Amino acid sequence: MKYESRKYIDLIQSITSKWANWDPPKPINVGDYGMINNATGEFEWEGNIYTSKTITDIDMTDPALHPVEEEGDDKFIVKSWGVTTRETKVATEAAVSGVVNVALKVDFEFEGRKRAAAMVMYQPRYISLPKDERIIELLKCRPEKLKGKYIVTEVICCAAYMMYMSTNRAEKFSVTLQVTGPPSPAANVGGTAGFTWSSETTHGIYREGSNTSIKYMPLYRLKKPRNKFWLPWSQRGDEKIDDSIEKWDDVDTPWDPLDEEGEEDEFYDAVRSQFFYLELNLIHLSPTGDAWRLRCFQ
Repeated sequence: MKYESRKYIDLIQSITSKWANWDPPKPINVGDYGMINNATGEFEWEGNIYTSKTITDIDMTDPALHPVEEEGDDKFIVKSWGVTTRETKVATEAAVSGVVNVALKVDFEFEGRKRAAAMVMYQPRYISLPKDERIIELLKCRPEKLKGKYIVTEVICCAAYMMYMSTNRAEKFSVTLQVTGPPSPAANVGGTAGFTWSSETTHGIYREGSNTSIKYMPLYRLKKPRNKFWLPWSQRGDEKIDDSIEKWDDVDTPWDPLDEEGEEDEFYDAVRSQFFYLELNLIHLSPTGDAWRLRCFQ
């Protein structure tokens, strides 16, 4: 499959409006900015607002400006259309050191006919930009670098992850995460717990990672400021625009709908071209109903 990363990312993004990191050990940090590679679907890093030089006197050492990290649930499961899951409850009781315990077990069923994707994160943590007006000021002072770029506003990291994309055939399989030692997040910080994934034979693309010393980053959110974000207030007219990050637009995929092999669908391009041709013709129509019908039936 030539574009396996793009197909997987597309399936996850269509469900969550977030972007899958095809290589979760590779860090994608809050405040990163860049673009999306149209061929692979992966984020192309250009810089970070926290480490780039600025021309403002904002004190970036102020803790109130640092990314905010929050603890999530014991698990976070994402599945695209055509996937059903059944989960075994996450272990919550302290395990005996050195003894293997099942922390999480998920059974997947893929309907087939079309590819589908799934992602499992164990002990996710959410890192996001702070809601501070000085962040907006920091961005506005660098339009030459940031205008038109996408900005990472949130990252979901975890201690263990599993990613899977099916073929176009129906199948069932299970994944199990085993933990050695206390499975609580507090214990993981000290490195006393260890994780191991195990799975049945699969036919699709399978990836996993589990290491308490690594912060995996399988999922992130990309946003882009609205066009008028970069205009001074004097050029915005009477329109009042909220520049806060919550009002920014989520980044959509830059490619056309994909076929089952991850390539842009030629049929969709042909249909879109027909509508474009019709739209151009309608520009030259006379306003009479007869002309409208004549042109549409040509």
